[in-house]
Amino acid sequence: MFEKGLIKKEETMFQEEKRKTNYGAICLVCFFCFFFAFQFMKLVTTQPSTTTSTISVIDSPISSHKLSDRRELWRVSPPSTYCLKIESFRKFATSPNAEKYESRPFQSGGYNWTLIVYPKGNVKEGAPGDWVSMYVQIDNSTLLNSPKEVYAEVKFFIYNRKEDKYFTYQETDAKRFFLFKPYWGYGNVRSYGDVANPDAGWLFDGDNVLFGVDVFVTEVFNKWEVFSFTKSLHNRLYKWTLTNFSLLEKEYYVSDKFVIGGRSWALKVYPSGDGEGQGNSLSLYVVAVDIKPYDKIYLKAKLRIINQRDSKHVEKKVESWSDQANSWGFQKFVPFADLKDTSKGLLVNDTLKIEIEFEDFSNTKYFPS
Repeated sequence: MFEKGLIKKEETMFQEEKRKTNYGAICLVCFFCFFFAFQFMKLVTTQPSTTTSTISVIDSPISSHKLSDRRELWRVSPPSTYCLKIESFRKFATSPNAEKYESRPFQSGGYNWTLIVYPKGNVKEGAPGDWVSMYVQIDNSTLLNSPKEVYAEVKFFIYNRKEDKYFTYQETDAKRFFLFKPYWGYGNVRSYGDVANPDAGWLFDGDNVLFGVDVFVTEVFNKWEVFSFTKSLHNRLYKWTLTNFSLLEKEYYVSDKFVIGGRSWALKVYPSGDGEGQGNSLSLYVVAVDIKPYDKIYLKAKLRIINQRDSKHVEKKVESWSDQANSWGFQKFVPFADLKDTSKGLLVNDTLKIEIEFEDFSNTKYFPS
């Protein structure tokens, strides 16, 4: 009995403690904690990370005197063109007359280049003081021997031991190097105070800093094409006469090649018909001659069979882009019945007269041809 009473007493105390506990308040607190945690995580994930790719627009008076689209990102792989390790970096930066360090020449794209690092800024050309400046310069003698412009995609690097990655600076466009400006770079790569701070990670093995550069020379195009429509046609007509028409036995006949608007053309006739016109109609086409297999030509013209008795010619218009045969025309241009009808005036003295009038067409010029 004593044990039963003790158990009952404990159950009563448990129920009283349960009633004292405000579980609704606990649930409400948990809800708000979860809500604020979710909003915080959402805010964090929408902010640009300092350890992933970022794009920033920086006014760089050294590079181009205008706003430049500079991209800054972390990269695991090292530079592929050239590296420069400066030991005792802070000592070098604070030593007398330590304006810059210029590397030995290295090759890329068939040209000689040098990497130039200013530990405390290229202040002579307007770079901010106490900022590391980095430039790459092409060998002037290369440009003197063969005067021209060289375009190159350039990336600058600084190694960070804490991240064990290379912080990379680059722009979206290739840069132009020429005789009067053989160098390009950034005056404001990173503040000297940040680089010289041991806790920032740019220094390793005591006082070493590793710089790098990638230079990829891009070839300027030397092959191109120009597409245009005809602007003026001084000669629009071409006439072709077929004699002894009834004696023509070949499948088709082609006129002499003729030139209109800088293009070569020919007329092609099937006396017994072609395709759907075979056996019932004369077929007539105009063909573009001596063209490239990849050419695609637009043509607007009028094909005619001349009425030799009056002006009631048989005329049909073509206006389209070329097919694979680079020809335009009609399988059923004129029925045989009309040809044989002497009142139509199309076939007189067994002679057929064909004419084409050009109105417009396209032309493509290739360089080199």
